[in-house]
Amino acid sequence: PVRDRARLPAPGMGRGEDGAELASSSYASTLPPTRWDGGSTGVDSHKLSVAPMLDCTDSHFRRLVRLVSRRVHLWTEMVHQDAVIHAHETRPSLLSHGDEEHPLTVQLGGASPERLARAASICVDEYGYDEVNLNCGCPSAKVVAKPELDKRFGAALMLDTDLVGECLRRMKEAVDVPVTLKHRLGVRRSYGKQSNAPASPDALDSYDFVSSFVDDVHSLSGVDHFIVHARCAVLGGLSTTANRNVPPLRYDEVHRLAEDFPNLGFSLNGGVETVDEAVAHLKSGKLRGVMMGRAVYRNPAILADVDRRVYGVTDGAHRGKVADVCAADVKTLWRDDGWVATGRTKKSPTSRKTYRRRETFFALDSDQQSMCVTRRDVLRRFAVYGDAVLAKKRDELEKHPKALGEARALAKAVGGVSYGVRLGASFKRNLESGLGRWTERLLSGERAESLSFANLVEDCVEGLGAEGAEDMETPMFEPLFSERRRRGEVNGDLKAADASCAGETRESTDSGS
Repeated sequence: PVRDRARLPAPGMGRGEDGAELASSSYASTLPPTRWDGGSTGVDSHKLSVAPMLDCTDSHFRRLVRLVSRRVHLWTEMVHQDAVIHAHETRPSLLSHGDEEHPLTVQLGGASPERLARAASICVDEYGYDEVNLNCGCPSAKVVAKPELDKRFGAALMLDTDLVGECLRRMKEAVDVPVTLKHRLGVRRSYGKQSNAPASPDALDSYDFVSSFVDDVHSLSGVDHFIVHARCAVLGGLSTTANRNVPPLRYDEVHRLAEDFPNLGFSLNGGVETVDEAVAHLKSGKLRGVMMGRAVYRNPAILADVDRRVYGVTDGAHRGKVADVCAADVKTLWRDDGWVATGRTKKSPTSRKTYRRRETFFALDSDQQSMCVTRRDVLRRFAVYGDAVLAKKRDELEKHPKALGEARALAKAVGGVSYGVRLGASFKRNLESGLGRWTERLLSGERAESLSFANLVEDCVEGLGAEGAEDMETPMFEPLFSERRRRGEVNGDLKAADASCAGETRESTDSGS
């Protein structure tokens, strides 16, 4: 049944922004404080963000991440301005989310100041997003190479500073939450020996170029938070995937921007593969935050200790609950999970607008015992959510038994939980084959109500064998067996285990995740 429950307090968004300290835990971040920390909101949520990734960071994946970290800042996939304006009524899933996903930024794509302002207003006034971001860094040919100049957006916008400034200015006027910009260090129209020459007119990715870009955009719009992918964007000759790997990383230039513009905030994005790397970037105290993308999608468990390391949840508050979580009955421990209808009243001295109805599932209260500790915890808890989602989609499953759209989206969201686990590659293969059997059952006339996502996930875990199951029960903030083996901390003939983990890694890399 759907119940009514007030919105749970979200972690802090930074000084003076909406959010609340979690009352029952102590906070003492090991990172130097910044001017965005403090006040009633605690540590700024932007210290660590999960990057917007197309076909990856949907609501299912964001909710799964919330079972690992209560504090990390989440982002939507990029949504085009026109999709928001024209489709949000007929496709509520385009922007819908649960209260447990906050703090949450919606990223918009587009190049029309008027339409971006309208889209931003819809996202904030009707859906209650905490922040709106303009994408000025996507290098995909689908967005930067459109024949109509006025329809090009993404990284191509860096060639028109005045337009970027006007878009952001209009967006800021339309909403009463922060508006930010995500961009690259510059652009090149092609990539090769000739275009790499210092005198090339295509080489608009020098530090002078990007610093002037930031200065001008801030002056024109008032935007003061820039999320910088530490590479140039190549507008021709490289695929989207190659644009994430081929242009060299230039982290020093992002740090230099933070030094040269101390009144602005900068978050670093691009190539950050571990929390250790993120913490190293943050230790200077000059960056507002670091953004991680593909590394989190491949392996959500890497976020298991960020609430302590990045946001200052004390060691005792985090680890003291491990024994309780591991020993507790799952259904008892998370008995408050379930659909909750929310219509949160906007917290503004001049407005009492109520956001459109949305449904929250996970009861992420202030008690750290409600957090998942092992990968098995995450799967068990998320699988119950999966069945609750599919219960609303039974007609769709029976109408399109070969597509199984929602079921496949849920399976995709949990795929990374098996990363690094012995025989982990078989987990995703078994998920896919299990969905294939669902199709056969539906085509034979079986009703969708007989299908269980929880049973499917449990069967896939059992398919890992004893060693894989042992890894699944290992606390996520502890190294897995294969990692300890690589460090030389364990002995034994584990060639098969190492090979299975290596195969799982190759599969994740090949899939582009």
